[in-house]
Amino acid sequence: MTRLLARSVEYCHDRAPTCCRVPFYIVKMARLLAWLLLARARGFRPVPARAAPRTGVVQHGIPKMFRWLTDQYPSIMERMADGLPAQQKQSDVDDLYLDMNGIIHPLTHGNDPEIGEANIRDQMVRIFAFTDKICKIVAPRRTIVLAVDGVAPRAKMNQQRSRRFRSAKEREELRVELVAAGRDLPSDARAFDSNCITPGTRFMSTLSDAFEKWLAHKQAKDPFYANLEVVFSGPDIAGEGEHKVMDFIRARQKTEPRGTAKHCFYGLDADLIMLGLVTHEPKFLLLREKMSVRHARKGKKPKDPLEYTRYDFELLEVGLLRDMLRLQFEEDGDVEPLVDDFVCLCMLVGNDFLPNIPHLEIADGSLDLMMSCYKELRPTLGGFVSRKEQIHAPRLELIMRSLAAFEAQHFERRGLAEGNLAYQNAEEYKDAYYLSKFGIRPGNLAARRKVVGDYVLGLHWCLRYYHLGCKSWDWFYPHLYAPLASDIVDLADLQLEFPSSNSKPVPPLVQLMSVLPAQSSRLLPEPYAALMTSPESPLLDSYPTDFAVDQNGKAQPWEAVVLIPFIDEALMAQTLASVDHARELSPAERRGNRARAQPWTSAGASK
Repeated sequence: MTRLLARSVEYCHDRAPTCCRVPFYIVKMARLLAWLLLARARGFRPVPARAAPRTGVVQHGIPKMFRWLTDQYPSIMERMADGLPAQQKQSDVDDLYLDMNGIIHPLTHGNDPEIGEANIRDQMVRIFAFTDKICKIVAPRRTIVLAVDGVAPRAKMNQQRSRRFRSAKEREELRVELVAAGRDLPSDARAFDSNCITPGTRFMSTLSDAFEKWLAHKQAKDPFYANLEVVFSGPDIAGEGEHKVMDFIRARQKTEPRGTAKHCFYGLDADLIMLGLVTHEPKFLLLREKMSVRHARKGKKPKDPLEYTRYDFELLEVGLLRDMLRLQFEEDGDVEPLVDDFVCLCMLVGNDFLPNIPHLEIADGSLDLMMSCYKELRPTLGGFVSRKEQIHAPRLELIMRSLAAFEAQHFERRGLAEGNLAYQNAEEYKDAYYLSKFGIRPGNLAARRKVVGDYVLGLHWCLRYYHLGCKSWDWFYPHLYAPLASDIVDLADLQLEFPSSNSKPVPPLVQLMSVLPAQSSRLLPEPYAALMTSPESPLLDSYPTDFAVDQNGKAQPWEAVVLIPFIDEALMAQTLASVDHARELSPAERRGNRARAQPWTSAGASK
């Protein structure tokens, strides 16, 4: 009944004559009230911990978190007509942020399985046109920040390396299939390699230069941009795009109280939800394409992004999500520590820097399980699990002990599905897991403890990264798998050595050597490319062209763990020191390897 009330409010507003419509903020208040009534009626409890669902729903990593949040808290989604109505004379959004890699990838290749030729000019025209479309749909009043991924922290490079090696192998397999089917394909030299969308490549340098010229032109010729502050942080400035935006927001918060401005962040990564939450800004929107638009239906190709209209997008209200969390967990005091706990606990299902705890998967209901355990334990915890970037170890341990109660059941089900007898035995699954995933023999408790310490240190690193920015560029989690929840105990006794805060980002060419497979060596200067493929290269073993993958209980091929070695940083540095940049690299290659201190700004361009 309450759900019907919420929908009825929107229905009546949409169909009323314009002259009779009440201001939409009243409609939003009525809708929120309706959802609050629904929440109270249900007790707003997630699925009880003892009956947490273990469905077989399988979705891609990014939509999984987004889908769970929108299913759990449906009122946080807004239609474009509600949040950014086309008829309004002026937008109420102050600052717009664009995660540019979420634009560059779909506008250059769109995850198209075909192998096509590279046409850089056409690709850039498409990127600029779509960027212009987003800016004018949102129509911010003050600032536009466009952030392209620069050199990433080492913790992220491991994931980038895994993705690029897998995509290169899949690309080779596709090429073999297409040739066998009699298809004419472009040569490797002419084919577009999406791995070129990595800092330090000629493609990214060309795109960055063109972007600055395009923005200067728009500022001078397009009245829409005339009075806006435009900031472009290109691939030559270190940091992931979304985290460079976070740095911008944190800098502005030093002079502007929270809640003063309304923010809108365009991007496809569900991690933006967590980043939006940790800003603690009450007026924060996320803009993204509807899933029904991005993916093909009934054998049809997906809609071309340049054909999108404003109604092909949807908004997520991060501020309303904060209200929903307060209500669900019956928090009468400051909601900010509760929001921080939510972000901290969501890391247990995995992110770009840490693998998920083995029996905690979004697709099988683990987020419901975690939230239920957290709510049950709150009265006995004595406080919050985290405080911004800090973790209260004994309280986290209580959460882990509660979650560990479901671990044996998970492995029993998995053992039945995989035909693994050891996993089906409550006395043997732990030994079998550590032996198969880490090579740790039964009884070696010190080695298991080392893995636990590495993982807990990783949680600390992630929270610092989210709340404060990157404080350690060289730290990374040195394993492909996480420890068992049942072993994450006695946390107060762990001797954690926090990584140095004095580390610096590596040069772009070092990142390329760290993340690209040998199949993409043509994207590198010749002396570097030779080190990937030459039989005499000390680095040759770092670039296997064939490798195993571990499905690790997952259903989809892209979810498998790619079993390739981590980069040996010391060996890499020693080997690359033999390359004489002044003699062996062109001026353009040397320029692409340099970092830039400050982003391009419209103010600086107009001087």
